[in-house]
Amino acid sequence: MNVLNRMNIAAFAGEYLGTAFLVMMFLILTQTTAVSYFIATSVAIAMALVYMVFASVSGGHANPAVTFGFWTARKISTVRAAAYIVAQVVGALSAWGVFTYLHNTATQSVATSFDWRVFVAEAIGAGIFSMAFAAVVLWKRDIFHSAIGIGAAIFVGVMVASVAARGYINPAVALGLSRFHFDWAYILGPLAGGLVGVNLYNEVFVSGKGWLESATGKKR
Repeated sequence: MNVLNRMNIAAFAGEYLGTAFLVMMFLILTQTTAVSYFIATSVAIAMALVYMVFASVSGGHANPAVTFGFWTARKISTVRAAAYIVAQVVGALSAWGVFTYLHNTATQSVATSFDWRVFVAEAIGAGIFSMAFAAVVLWKRDIFHSAIGIGAAIFVGVMVASVAARGYINPAVALGLSRFHFDWAYILGPLAGGLVGVNLYNEVFVSGKGWLESATGKKR
């Protein structure tokens, strides 16, 4: 397969732009408010928009944790997953560059030691988001209703993660906001959440569809 054909270039561009837009929103919000409710609401709207615009092009992941989760569940090829993650990372760094240029000041990065509470909080938040993402994708919901579900899921995920962390639930966001001076918990936590969330939903609610039908007496 030629990874440089028009459709693939569009897909990689979609992941780049979607992630850049999402990281830009986080950068703006972190400079204007520390209230998790407002951050979660704004990010939910932004993520819903990103999904509506890019879902039909790339899947609208805009999050390495989601891409990683789908890769571990064998729903995306290794080459495409790697290309998506590269596009997402470059998009995050591009957003940081544009933001610092427009804001005319450097963002503050604070390196911290690994905190297991942060890891767990980010993993749970990302797990909630990734599970919902898997639900709308694997059941092939229409884009509009999927975007609403994904927006609601990231709202819940950010709110839950904010109990003990910053509520990024996205390694690209952590990278874009920290410029490599990151806490590894904000990278590894969401990746763990993405792995568990996507695979749990795929194995229990999709692959286990026959078992669920026999248990509930209903067919979907």
